[in-house]
Formats: sequence, C-alpha cells, structure tokens
Amino acid sequence: MPGSTTRARVDVTPQPSVVSPVPRGTWDAVLASDPGATALQTPEYFAGVLAGTGGRDASRLYVLPDGRRLVLPLVQQRSLPGLPRLADYPGGFGHGSLLATGGLRDGDVRVVVRDLRGQALSVRLGGGHHTAEQWGAGVGSGVTAEPRRVDVIDLSPGWDEVFAHGFSRSARYNVRKAERAGVEVERDTTGRLIGVFYDLYLSWVERSLARTDLPAPLARYSALRQEPRRKFESVAAELGPKCRVFVAWHHGRPVASCITLVHGQHAIGWRSYSIKELAGPVCANNLVQARALADASASGCSSFDLGQSGETASLLSYKRSLGATARAVVDLRIERPAVALARRAESATQQWAVRTLSRRSDRPTAAEPVPAEAAGVGR
Repeated sequence: MPGSTTRARVDVTPQPSVVSPVPRGTWDAVLASDPGATALQTPEYFAGVLAGTGGRDASRLYVLPDGRRLVLPLVQQRSLPGLPRLADYPGGFGHGSLLATGGLRDGDVRVVVRDLRGQALSVRLGGGHHTAEQWGAGVGSGVTAEPRRVDVIDLSPGWDEVFAHGFSRSARYNVRKAERAGVEVERDTTGRLIGVFYDLYLSWVERSLARTDLPAPLARYSALRQEPRRKFESVAAELGPKCRVFVAWHHGRPVASCITLVHGQHAIGWRSYSIKELAGPVCANNLVQARALADASASGCSSFDLGQSGETASLLSYKRSLGATARAVVDLRIERPAVALARRAESATQQWAVRTLSRRSDRPTAAEPVPAEAAGVGR
C-alpha cells in the first residue's frame, strides 16, 4: 500500500553462549551424559593429543538456551605460513567429534557449524559411525561433506555369540591354531608395552620400503613423522586403563600387537602392526584381535570400530572374517574459498615434490642407514 513500510526480518532465535577453552568439570559432566561418547572425546585423550602435537587448546563449550551443553574438542595448529587451522584433531589422531547433553541431535551440529563458519578460516570436523545422520545435517553453505567408510563389529550379542556366529569358520580356526602354536597374548593398561608395540611398527615400516617409490630415508622420515613414538606414549599416559595394548608373543618374541581405546559403549581399534613372516604362520593377528574384542565386550562395549580399510582387498576380507560391516561416516570441512585454494595448492606442491624426488633417485635398499636428523625419534 502507498505509504507503507517494509521491515527487515530479524532473527530473534536465542543464541548459545560460548566458552573457550572448556572447563574440565563441565567437560566431564557432558561426557558422562552422552551415551555416544567414545574414548576419543574424553578430556584425557584430548590432553594426550595436545602433548603429542604441541597444539593449542581451542576447545569450545556451547550452552544452549534450553540449558543443554555441547563440548567440541578443537586443536589449533599452524600449517600454511601465518594461517592457523582448527581441527577436532590433527591427522593420525582420529576425530574428537561433538559431545552433547543427553546425546547428539541434528540441531546441535547446525549450531556449531553456524558458529565456526563465522569464526575460523579453516576447520575440519569428524563424526562417528553412530552419529553420521546428525553430522550430515550440518552440510550447507560454506560447508563441504567428506564421506568415508569404517568397518564396525557389533558386540551387543556378547563375545561368545560374536565368536561363534560373527567370526567366519576360517577365522575361528586361525584363533585356535594360534593357541595350539603356543602364541600368548599380553594385555597392558599402563603404557609399559608401548615400546614393544612401537618396535613392531618400525619393523613394519622397514618391510614397507620395498613397496614405495620414495627414497628409503624419505619414506622412513615420513613414516616416523606421521606416527612418532611420543604420540602413543602421550595417549597411553593420559588415558590410562582406557588405552589397552595387546602384544602377541611366540617363543618369547613379540610378533603382533594392537591398541584399543575403550570408553562406555564404544571401543576403537586404534592401531595394529605385526611382523608378517613371524605372525602369519601361527595366525597371531587373529588371536591378538580376538583377545582385544573379547576384552572390549567384557568391558560393556556394544561396538568395536576397526577404522577405515580404503580399497585394500586383503584388509577388507580380514575384517569381514571377524564379522565387521561397513558403516557410513560424514566429516565436515568449513573453509573459506581462498583458504581452500591455498590448501589444495599446498597439497599439490607436496605431491609434486614427492614425485620429483622419486624420479631423481634410484630406489635404495632397506639396509640404507637413516640420517639421525631425519629419524624424528625422541624429538
């Protein structure tokens, strides 16, 4: 109508209050009330990540208008010059995900995405297999979904039922074969066996050199940088009994090992390595994994996340033999366009450097010495 005025629509939705970093007591309270919480979301694990990476505590507490609280573990590190990046955890530590009073809801993820979209240049967040639907609700403008797949074993029927009907016939045979061969599995919740586990990892790295196109020193340096010993020591020291190291011994020698992280209803198979030529003939991998699964079931866990398998057929087949099924997971990347371009350029540069070094170097043997400055041990 003539003379009438149009008023802009104002969003009067109550906004959450935000506190950073999260007070420890509040974190513990929200953790205890969330049935989907995993060991990766505990303040102890978060402390292990900070100690292992040197990152800064950027965790955020959201107090919603209805009184519910959300806890988001966030670590700030620098990647590109002068550009701080936020992530629930740096690469190799998994995903901290989001804790919520009473369990995660679709709206909780949207609250966090809306906040971070206005606060940070680049953020990477991840969810769990049991909260994929809620994380999917966070996709929108300025947010990229990065789907992935993990393999999960349902432990809710109990260990005896899982072993009898979840394990394949060959997997059950292999477990019994390992027992008959005299393989013994030791369980540690103090961090005492981290050194043994890491020695197995180093042996695995040496055997893997023949399968890479990189010069041996560069391949070793990359492997030790991705998986430094301090990572495992820090997590074991902070998590205590929730970090469980299993080592399979044969004739007094360690041949296979795995680490599981246990909290509430969920167990996570964090890492697993073996000496193939020693573990394979006596099926030590099957036995050490069976012991870890039985332990998680006895602790009250209803699921065991074996992680990603990529497209490695042998690994997929092994996990299927244990009764694992594929579950969808949704990760989110909140990033401004200019930062996305810079990140892709950085990645392309790194890949170019690797290809160039590979072309210019003859493939060395596994016996080539590792320069002390490249080993990364003890730093």
